[in-house]
Amino acid sequence: MNSTEKFELSRSVGLAVGVLVGLVIAVILLRYMNKDRKVKTEYDEMQKAIRNQGYMYGFYTILIFEAILCLVPSFVRIPAEPIIVHFLPIFLGITVQASYCIWKDAYVGLNTNLNRYLAVAVIASLINFLSFFMAWKSGSLVIDGILQAPFVNLLCALMFAILGIVGLLRKSTEREAEEE
Repeated sequence: MNSTEKFELSRSVGLAVGVLVGLVIAVILLRYMNKDRKVKTEYDEMQKAIRNQGYMYGFYTILIFEAILCLVPSFVRIPAEPIIVHFLPIFLGITVQASYCIWKDAYVGLNTNLNRYLAVAVIASLINFLSFFMAWKSGSLVIDGILQAPFVNLLCALMFAILGIVGLLRKSTEREAEEE
């Protein structure tokens, strides 16, 4: 095995370990964010119906963007690692689903501590922005004209930022409605 193959193998293992660690942290944070320390968030019947609609919109968003990404390489070369190409539709789908649910007041569960949830979202966004910035600053964001995996951190941070903006817009429209 030459040094390039060893580097690619260690990088793949590193990405896999990173994803697994992220999932474990997500489960721990879910327990932290819920008032009753359960991993599962509870929703009322109206919230469940709205969330199902949101999941449908998110699912179709992912399908449409993946279909587009299947066709694009036939016409142009995508200068990005595959992880970026496939995470982009996932982040778009999550953003569509969560934005819809936030707007329809079905995002925060009955047993969710909103302040803890917001704190975790802000911290996650900042960590992802920092990871992206560090890769950019070190020059490892683009190698040989190819956008590298740390760009996924920017996608994640942008997703959290967009969801925060949607939440603020939702609160603003609620206040305006209450004032009238």
